[in-house]
Amino acid sequence: MAISELTVEDVAAGVAEVLPEAAPVRPVRALRRGRSHVSWVLESPRGRLVGKVLLGCPRDGFMERLAEHRRVWEHGVLVPPVLAFTDSCPAVGGQPLTVFEYLPGVDAEETLPSVDADRALALMRDTGAALARLHQVPVGGFGNAVGGLGVGPASWGAVVAGRAAWLRDAYRSLDEAPLALVEAGIGLLCRLADDVSPHVRPAVAHLDVYLPNILVDDKGRFRILLDLEHVRWVDPVMDFVKPAMWMFAERPAWADAFADGYRSAGTWPERWSERLSVATGLELLTGVQYWIRVADHEMREDYLRRLRAWVRSDGAAHVWASIRP
Repeated sequence: MAISELTVEDVAAGVAEVLPEAAPVRPVRALRRGRSHVSWVLESPRGRLVGKVLLGCPRDGFMERLAEHRRVWEHGVLVPPVLAFTDSCPAVGGQPLTVFEYLPGVDAEETLPSVDADRALALMRDTGAALARLHQVPVGGFGNAVGGLGVGPASWGAVVAGRAAWLRDAYRSLDEAPLALVEAGIGLLCRLADDVSPHVRPAVAHLDVYLPNILVDDKGRFRILLDLEHVRWVDPVMDFVKPAMWMFAERPAWADAFADGYRSAGTWPERWSERLSVATGLELLTGVQYWIRVADHEMREDYLRRLRAWVRSDGAAHVWASIRP
């Protein structure tokens, strides 16, 4: 089922199926659409809810990730409360459906243009602190290769080696793949990962922290982290990549505030810069493959530019290093 074919009435019926005590369910409004999901706010006798339908994404590990979302919420991490979920809901064409408790607010991308500088810095500090608390939720080890949760390889170096093997295979099936650059990048990635591996301990990582996934109140204050669809047990330094790429470019004060908030609630990762280089390489090598596959030329070129710089610098040009001149 395509997003264009899905109606709010379908979603309301689906929510009533997976959460019968919420019936009858009435549509209120649509939320911002993501690349692979669509969500609506719904009214019910138990209060407002959010019905979220996942579309066009692999389902491997979906149920495990939703269970992990609920687990981190139970540990007090500021994420939306999960009320019910299923990996196949008939009312929405057999697609995965999740029901969350509705929390009022808007995403940070919408509100930041109207927020003063001090409030923006406070939001960055609070986001960093929330991320540090997420990273403190206990895990059983590094995640497995299927869904990224459950116990997998014994070391970060082994995790990266497994991902490198997957990337090599994935790139071979792409006609437009820059194979020489990719091979150089994978070799560098594995070497850097082996070097830092003894210093890396696994943690719950969000892996999609950027402005649309930060919910704020009507005064621009932090509320919760949204969209844990990519949650994995990996090196927590992975969570510093997307903020650097999509939130902190030309905003070093935001980066400093985010880091201050992280330190206020947790311990700064050992050998952070070297581990961030590994995290950068993983994001760029994975991203180039994805953007080629989905034919997004603009994003492909952006990631290729970053990947070339990272390889040429022997890993020194990681995402955080590019924030400052």
